[in-house]
Amino acid sequence: MAFASSISHSLSGFSFNALSRDSYATKKTCPYHLSLPQCSPISKMDLICQRGRRKLLTFYTCASVTDGRVPSVQKDLLPKGDTWSVHKFGGTCVGSSQRIQNAVQIIINDVSERKLVVVSAMSKVTDMIYDLVYKAQSRDDSYIAALDAVLEKQRLTALDLLEGDDLGGFLSQLHHDINNLKAMLRAIYIAGHATDSFTDFVVGHGELWSAQMLAYLVRKNGVDCNWMDARDVLIVNPSGSNQVDPDYLESEKRLDKWLLQNPSKIIIATGFIASTPKNIPTTLKRDGSDFSAAIMGALLRASQVTIWTDVDGVYSADPRKGCADS
Repeated sequence: MAFASSISHSLSGFSFNALSRDSYATKKTCPYHLSLPQCSPISKMDLICQRGRRKLLTFYTCASVTDGRVPSVQKDLLPKGDTWSVHKFGGTCVGSSQRIQNAVQIIINDVSERKLVVVSAMSKVTDMIYDLVYKAQSRDDSYIAALDAVLEKQRLTALDLLEGDDLGGFLSQLHHDINNLKAMLRAIYIAGHATDSFTDFVVGHGELWSAQMLAYLVRKNGVDCNWMDARDVLIVNPSGSNQVDPDYLESEKRLDKWLLQNPSKIIIATGFIASTPKNIPTTLKRDGSDFSAAIMGALLRASQVTIWTDVDGVYSADPRKGCADS
C-alpha cells in the first residue's frame, strides 16, 4: 500500500493521502508542521506564496549582429507556481517492477499542468553501493561480486519493464556506468581509501538509474517526459558533519536554464544527489531525497509537494482505544 504525505502550498502542515495499489482512499489531515531552511530569502518567499498566484520569470535572448543595429530581444516566459506539483517516491515505492508501474500511474493520473517527480534509488541499492565502497577500501575482493549483484538487480527490472529501443538504451547506459564503477572501485581498492567526494559520486548512481527508468516508462505511456540529473541544478554548501545548506539563488538560476533547454510538462529528477559550487558531485546525505523534493518545490513555487512511501496498511481507528474498549 502506498502512503503519501502532501505538503500544502502554504507549507503550514501536512495532509496525508493513503491509497491502496489500485484505488485512492479518503484524505486525512495531520497537524504536523514543516519548515524549510531559513538560509536564503528565496525560501522565505516560497513559504508565503499565496494559492492561485502564478509567477513568471523573464529571460532575454540577445541576437548577435554585425551591422551595427541594436540586438533584438526575445522574451521567454516560464511559469512557476500553482501550475506545478512535486512528487517524491522513496526507495520502497520503486523497489520492484510492480511498484515502479504503480508510481508511473500516479504520475500520469495527476491532473496538474506541470509535474516534477523526485525519485530515490531502488530499495536497498544505495546500501549495496555503500557496501561496495567499504569492501573496496578494505581490499575485500568480494566487491566485484557485489557490483555484479547491483547490475543484475537493475538489469532484471529493466527486462521486466522496458522493451525495444528503450530497453537497449537503458541497458547500454547501465553497462557503461557499471564499467566506470568497476574502474573507480579498483582505484579505491588499490589506494585502500575513498574520499568523501569519490564516495558521493559512486553512491549516487542508484538515483540516476531510477530516474532514467521512470522517464522511459512515462514516455512508453505516450506522455512527454524528460529526466533530470539534479547535480546539474541543485547546488549545496557543506555546513557541518553530514549537513548541507542549499544555495537557492544559484540553484534557481541553474533550474531556469535547465527548463529552457529541456521543455517538458513532466520531469523525473534524481533525489539525494547535488553538486557543490565548484561542480563537484555531492549528496544531501542519507535519506536526503525528501530534502531534494522540498528544495525543488520551493524553487518552482509548487502548489504542493507529495511524499510517497510504501506501507503494509493504514489503521482505520486508534488501536489503543480499541484495546481499551475490548
